[in-house]
Amino acid sequence: MTDELKDIVYADLFRYTGNTRRYKNIYACYLEERMSSPEFSYISTMRRTRYYYDQIAKHDGFIKKLYKLKFRFMNFRLDRLSRKYHFQIPYDTDIGKGFYLAHFGRVIIHPKSVIGHNVNVSTGVVIGTQFRGKRKGSPHIGNYVWIGANAIIVGNINIGNNVLIAPGAYVNFDVPDGSIVIGNPGLIRRSPGATLNYINNTILFDEYNVRSDGVRQW
Repeated sequence: MTDELKDIVYADLFRYTGNTRRYKNIYACYLEERMSSPEFSYISTMRRTRYYYDQIAKHDGFIKKLYKLKFRFMNFRLDRLSRKYHFQIPYDTDIGKGFYLAHFGRVIIHPKSVIGHNVNVSTGVVIGTQFRGKRKGSPHIGNYVWIGANAIIVGNINIGNNVLIAPGAYVNFDVPDGSIVIGNPGLIRRSPGATLNYINNTILFDEYNVRSDGVRQW
């Protein structure tokens, strides 16, 4: 496992365990993955599938063939886990570090969606595309966002940072930073502490340099 891949996988693992330990042996990491949760197992497999796919275009000859084999194996495993746990999150979806699936169960995310760092997604969530109209496209979701069970987020919209999407909410409009969205149709309520105590074991990153309790330098 390369340093690039380790950084993102361990960041996701930290969200589940709060453990900053890094393993010298990749198999020890796999064991931790299996023991942590099926949700993290899916995320880790998704990350590795994406990484191996990206490496194919960066290499030639034998190394390229090797990455193709690794990609096919991981993609096969990802498909099996998808069928088992009902996650439909394609490997090529742009998802930041510290991604957290709260429970295994149906979760659908369109591959054109963009998701930031330290985002929690609950069971039954749909993050989808809109095929026509002024909001044609897929959502862009910021950092420190908590998405409750059975929430639906659709269209070419921007969800800001530090946003809580309440369970069952329907969101097809832009949401500013520091907000809570409730209901169907969704209503915005401004709240500076929208995600306080909802997103735990968060990681710190350069793009959105927020320091608060529970935010640690990774």
